[in-house]
Amino acid sequence: MATHRQVLQWLENELFDGNLVLGQQLPSDRDLAAIHGVSRNNMREALKTLESQGIVRLFDGPRKSILPMLVREPAASAGPALQLHMATSDYPLRDIVQTRVLLETWALERADPAHPAMEELRALLGQMGREDLSLKEFHHLEVSFHIALCKTAGNSVVSALMTSLRDSIYEYTMALVGHVPLWSATAERLRAEHQAIYSALAAGDRRLAARLVAEHIEYQYREAGVDPDQEQRTPGPAPDAPTELPAHLEDEPEESPARVPRSA
Repeated sequence: MATHRQVLQWLENELFDGNLVLGQQLPSDRDLAAIHGVSRNNMREALKTLESQGIVRLFDGPRKSILPMLVREPAASAGPALQLHMATSDYPLRDIVQTRVLLETWALERADPAHPAMEELRALLGQMGREDLSLKEFHHLEVSFHIALCKTAGNSVVSALMTSLRDSIYEYTMALVGHVPLWSATAERLRAEHQAIYSALAAGDRRLAARLVAEHIEYQYREAGVDPDQEQRTPGPAPDAPTELPAHLEDEPEESPARVPRSA
């Protein structure tokens, strides 16, 4: 387990047992490294990761030590903790899909077209239209787009819940690629649907945006011929398909990454 996840699990246990409270100062980086049996450098990197996730704040201590402090805002620390649970649990595809539909439609029905996340959505649409994207990059951007959609409702807890699904959504959407008949057609469809959702939201038609996002989510696995009620884990390869993605879908060497076809 990565060091930052190890520390996060420890924090969760300590909070649950009442040994820690939000806003409390934690042991120094040196002491935490000793507690978890890792190097001080590894612990420092882990603490920086936890700081970027909004779980701790870091302060300079004596003798070049780092003193972490738990954040006081519960919503700020809820997302990363949920991410840990999602990453270490096995949920049926049906549950992930239904939860996505629930969160995203709820958020879009209450979205503010003037929310700052609209600019993030517009930027993500531009990035997904690039010709030099690898398959993995495209899907990471796609998941970020859907998280940003939830932000438009202005509910930090809903945003944290959606963020906690990031890894699960990425894994199952990547797995579905091996089942679709033609990825280039799917990529073009995804771009068009993302743009339609954004346009409806920008025009203030929340109901249309919510309907479009529900149809978008549900069609992804239907196109791939995957039944979420039968899938208990992330979909594997199609019955007669190779265990790896077809050559035109695999990531090429880093100096020449696989491209995602650009819509006309």
